[in-house]
Amino acid sequence: MTGRRDEFVVDTAWLQEHLDAPGLRVVDCDTRDAYRRLHIPGAVFAEDAPYKDPDDRRFVMKPGQFAEAMSKLGIGEETEVVAYDTNGVSASRLWWCLRYFGHARVRVLDGGWQAWLAEGRPVSAREHRAAPARFTPRVDESVFASGDYLLAGLARPDVVVLDVRSDAEWTGERAPGGQRPGHIPGSVHLEWLESLTQGDVRRLKAERDLREMLESCGVTPDKEVVTI
Repeated sequence: MTGRRDEFVVDTAWLQEHLDAPGLRVVDCDTRDAYRRLHIPGAVFAEDAPYKDPDDRRFVMKPGQFAEAMSKLGIGEETEVVAYDTNGVSASRLWWCLRYFGHARVRVLDGGWQAWLAEGRPVSAREHRAAPARFTPRVDESVFASGDYLLAGLARPDVVVLDVRSDAEWTGERAPGGQRPGHIPGSVHLEWLESLTQGDVRRLKAERDLREMLESCGVTPDKEVVTI
């Protein structure tokens, strides 16, 4: 997946300017308690995040389940979506899920809730419920890698398996949820936090810095990347 930076993230100034734009849906992917305290005006709460299959939490929801969840959020065929949370994890998960189900009009708020709050932008405690919308899932297999696909990619020189878990998970010092400790042989490691700036408000690093950091791990534009 390639494209300009503004196809994947949006800044706080743009979002504030477009809050009342027709067809825009802002989705708060934080906790229910955090949403009830304060949120971006007009934002709906992502009740079903992280959109995992209730019958097997290892996998994303089935198409029908995801369509129902998006309908409740008021996300339809032409809806432009901006997702945010506190650390970017759940918002990015929604970004990926929408892309997987064929909805490309989605971006993540750069800096998330911390940036919005730190800049003194408008906030609300009023819960917003959107009118149901019709969402038609169109699965895009090109953004999904099965276990077999990943294993086959380890033997290909044009594929990089990039492990973005924490350093402790990579080394095996930590194995949350009863996972097997360690990492996949042949994969490379770059903790996801390294892609963000330091400080109380953590934004996506500049494109040049990201490119240099990824290239140091062997992730280059000529390679196919499988992330875990």
